[in-house]
Amino acid sequence: MPKFAYEALDTRGRVVTGTVDAPDLETVIEDLKTSRYTVTNIKQQSDFFSFARETARKLQRVSLYALAVFTRQFSVLFNAGLPITRGLDALARQTMSRKLSYAVMNVSHDIKSGFSLSKAMSKHPDVFSPVYISLVKAGEMAGALGEVLDRLASLMEKENTLRKKVAASMVYPIFVFVFSIIVTLGLVFYIFPKFIAIFQGIDIEMPAPTRILIFITDAILNPVIFFPTVLGIIFFSFLSMQYVKTPLGKRQKDRILLELPLIGKINKKVILSRFCRSLGTLIASGVPIVHSLEIVSRAAGNEVISGVIDEIKSALKAGMRLSQPIHENHLFPPIVAHMVAVGEETGNLPILLEKLANYYDTEVEYALTGFASMIEPIMIFVLGGMVGFVLISVFLPIYQIVSRF
Repeated sequence: MPKFAYEALDTRGRVVTGTVDAPDLETVIEDLKTSRYTVTNIKQQSDFFSFARETARKLQRVSLYALAVFTRQFSVLFNAGLPITRGLDALARQTMSRKLSYAVMNVSHDIKSGFSLSKAMSKHPDVFSPVYISLVKAGEMAGALGEVLDRLASLMEKENTLRKKVAASMVYPIFVFVFSIIVTLGLVFYIFPKFIAIFQGIDIEMPAPTRILIFITDAILNPVIFFPTVLGIIFFSFLSMQYVKTPLGKRQKDRILLELPLIGKINKKVILSRFCRSLGTLIASGVPIVHSLEIVSRAAGNEVISGVIDEIKSALKAGMRLSQPIHENHLFPPIVAHMVAVGEETGNLPILLEKLANYYDTEVEYALTGFASMIEPIMIFVLGGMVGFVLISVFLPIYQIVSRF
């Protein structure tokens, strides 16, 4: 937290100086005025360590798990009758993230200064998402903040569970891929060069696989080729990262992620689960459906899906029912349009959206299991092919040498 040095006059006109830790300059001024001091000079103290801490805090991200735990604890304290500021002050000292703790302290201070909870949270968009803030605001307006906090905690816990399943399914393929690269590089850089020195001392014609491997090894070990290649890869990666930050590049990247043969289907099901659960929670909390779609569009995490949701929102403004534009868009499976239509007819749209989200969570779990079982033989084949090629390249010349005797 920043440190401020101040100079002020007390009620008797005496000069008072000191330092204080505070979130911002306005907080220090208000606290000094509350203590009946007249501020004459105030400035933030800056040193390398405070600058480094502030930079690290800004770069730090609040994990979904930490935010879910905070929301569940906040829900329990609020529903137990504890005042909001007391609950926030208690939670700020025991959160799992320093950045979240800093944000909660600021929210508590803003509430004491007259802000509403949703308004205070909106000052920290890098911690509290648009869905989070909108649900809190809806709970405040409806007088059901405790119920909304409980729903929000459940929403984040289920989202975190889904993310953990996706991440866990990718551990094994990534491990096998990295291991195969390490083994291959070890063979090429340390084992194979020793055999090359032996082969070069013997007058034999190298087989084609051996010549190919020698060419690859020489190219990698040659600084004239290696360093320009690495710099070219780094430069290309940098340009690619900058391009995907542009609206067109981000949209193209998101479309590719939806159309990839294996990962695309899983990604689409994850997005559908998030869409149904977020929309259902917002509607159940009293947020108007058009505003709910606007919030879900901003929090979709995929520009293609965001564009589709914006089209659905425009169709609703034109007088159409929610199920109609969903039915007409190919990104939504027929079951989604059918369930939404039933929800509109029966008045149970939030419940059916929740059921859809649970259905897609199960579909994602099955898809991840299938993906893991499919990727395993592929990775083993690739690993075996790379190692096998190196071994064949090494042992073919040895076989030729032995066959001469």
